[in-house]
Amino acid sequence: MKFGIIVLTLIISAHSLFAQQDSEKKGVYKKYKFKSGVVFYDEKVSSFDNNLNSQVRGIARLVFDNWGAKELKEEDLSEVQSGNFKDKRSRHTLTKIDFGTIYTVDYDDKVIYKTRDKDLDLDIMQRADLSDEAVKQLKEMGAKVIGKETIAGLECDLWDYNGEQVCLYKDSIPLKIVVKNPGFYSEKKAVQVILDKPIDPKEFDLPNFKIINEGTYSDNRAGLTRTQDYMLSIADLRKEMKKRGINLEDKNLTITPDLEKDIINILGKRYLNKQKKLLPSLIKAMEKAKVCIQNAKSEAEANKCMLPVKKIDDLLGDSTPEFDFKNLDEAKKAAAIKALDIEIKNTKITAECVAKNNKTTDVIMCTEGTLDPE
Repeated sequence: MKFGIIVLTLIISAHSLFAQQDSEKKGVYKKYKFKSGVVFYDEKVSSFDNNLNSQVRGIARLVFDNWGAKELKEEDLSEVQSGNFKDKRSRHTLTKIDFGTIYTVDYDDKVIYKTRDKDLDLDIMQRADLSDEAVKQLKEMGAKVIGKETIAGLECDLWDYNGEQVCLYKDSIPLKIVVKNPGFYSEKKAVQVILDKPIDPKEFDLPNFKIINEGTYSDNRAGLTRTQDYMLSIADLRKEMKKRGINLEDKNLTITPDLEKDIINILGKRYLNKQKKLLPSLIKAMEKAKVCIQNAKSEAEANKCMLPVKKIDDLLGDSTPEFDFKNLDEAKKAAAIKALDIEIKNTKITAECVAKNNKTTDVIMCTEGTLDPE
């Protein structure tokens, strides 16, 4: 068990979070200035040089609800190439975001990749208002408003930056996107826009393909637990600093060694309390897992041995060791048991320090130099 990982993550991330947040935010997460919307686009792309002429035509749609917490983007395009390399192909893409869960459809292989985005989870938990982000990014790039256009019956501001243009309706809905370069022209233009109307849930349906989980953050509940604990710990820190009359967002604030320790201890308190409660059970679960793996007859049985360990790790927000049990043999059993022995040793050391200390900084000092780095 590596006690400092979650606390260190909190410390590193805290400063940037304070910089982003105002006082306690109310309301809901917003990506758009409208609660719901459906936008249909026509797309065309032309690219050419001495050897190749490519023409792409197709349609696209943007669907969102809950101010953008639910969002679907789809493109269905056909490309015709002429010249030295004659070819005709289609491109169909679809991405769906559902309150932090991201689905990416691969129509070629007929699978859907599922993952989660930690930053998006944080934005949703903070109820961040990102509806002005498009304009902010355009300004940061140096883009300027050069006029207005009426597209699909709506007047939008036309932004221009080095030959690239985007026409935004109410600073958040793109009605036209144009990219011009030598030998290349791309235009995506809205043909129908429906805003703040009820969205049929079927609009967010995915094809009936196999879903594959990607990444430890997406397929392990521990990732979501860490994010939730992160937000709660930040709230604890804000509350405590407010009691002391300290504003951590003050650029002139001097972080003394004592204040730094206090911040670490406040941020780590929730995790420390969880460890006091759960580490003894985790040690027992890992001891049982060793015996279970030794007696396992198949990959499925060996993986099942780790489920009680994973359940506790998920509650802690810790990652669970992953072992290769495919084509299970004695060598793979021995490797897993050896790794668990190291985990158990480290967890026992940590548990002893956690049991006799009530501050995160004291636990870190207690475990310093005693944990097996393997």
